[in-house]
Amino acid sequence: MNFEPWSTIGVGSTAPIVPGIQYLLRAHGHAVAVDGDYGPLTAAAVTAFQTAQGIPADGVVGPVTWPRLVVTVQQGSSGDAVRAVQQFGLVRWPGDAPLVVDGSYGPVTAEHVRFFQESWGLTQDGVAGRETWSFFSTFTPGPQPWALVKVGATQDTNWRVLAAQHLLRAHGATIAPDGVFGPLSGEAVRIYQQTLRAVEVSTTLGQLDWPHLIVTVRQGDHGDAVRALQTLLPGGLVVDGDFGPLTDAAVRSFQQVFFPPPDGIAGPQTWHGLMVRLFD
Repeated sequence: MNFEPWSTIGVGSTAPIVPGIQYLLRAHGHAVAVDGDYGPLTAAAVTAFQTAQGIPADGVVGPVTWPRLVVTVQQGSSGDAVRAVQQFGLVRWPGDAPLVVDGSYGPVTAEHVRFFQESWGLTQDGVAGRETWSFFSTFTPGPQPWALVKVGATQDTNWRVLAAQHLLRAHGATIAPDGVFGPLSGEAVRIYQQTLRAVEVSTTLGQLDWPHLIVTVRQGDHGDAVRALQTLLPGGLVVDGDFGPLTDAAVRSFQQVFFPPPDGIAGPQTWHGLMVRLFD
């Protein structure tokens, strides 16, 4: 749950994830039409799949069913499991051509998958496996997941690393904000998670952590939470921990584009928006 944000999809859904489910069912031998409509025939195929897997058969694809339904594919793979990935398009920026749904996992598909993985802080190997599919599964209406920050990441490979380190410091960690998420940063995550819960404790920042880790800040505030914000804002702000007029202007400019009207307050919506890749 913390680093695999599996969705739950059932009858009536027409979300972008539905064709992916249908292609995966076909990859498992179920002759369903790929029409993007999670109707009774798709539900029946899911139920049959669940029964064969020995898991609760309710016709709904959720956290128990997803890991069994996913088929790991990579460069050189072919077939419906590849089409399941390609049908998302995985557009990298405005105007980028979506993936062609041809069932052949070539270098272009691998590069688009790798870009998707970088966007969410995942392992950047170009392989569409369980971790990547857990984020594919969130192609649904409603709240989107938080990105991951893992041990081994750097600011160059995951633009949230410095923000994560500063936020951990804002909660009492004594790590250096050096842009390298090494063992000491991972241990700081573990210690912080233990203040929140007794299960799903690890060295990775994920879904259960960010809502507690972020700190609402505004003009006049100072400290590591402000430094975290400054590392994320566009415009090359000086990371000085002082939420002054320049930081306020940068927050308002970002909010005006993505979350109008702007109020200059960096709360949960603004923090989340700065940590995911948004198209204007």
